[in-house]
Amino acid sequence: MDNRPNSVATLCVALAFVPGTIAVVYIHFDLGTSRVLFNPITLAALFWLIVTSLHYRHTRTRSAAWIFALFPIAFTEPFLLLCLWISVKYFSK
Repeated sequence: MDNRPNSVATLCVALAFVPGTIAVVYIHFDLGTSRVLFNPITLAALFWLIVTSLHYRHTRTRSAAWIFALFPIAFTEPFLLLCLWISVKYFSK
């Protein structure tokens, strides 16, 4: 019995929450992103998309396809970057 697809699926689900976690840390510590396209939040979301796509190509199952339902969670980055910009612009000390 091979547990690889289940562990990769779990990794894909966990990676979907990494961009939001990075954004929350940035907001909490008032860190700004100097680059718009190549910042850690965007790169983490793109990494999730690549890993999930490779997992789906490898397994081609319905459960692997359902992982793409986490797309809005992984790509909430524009809204969170807006919150980051507001916190740095208006609430910095």
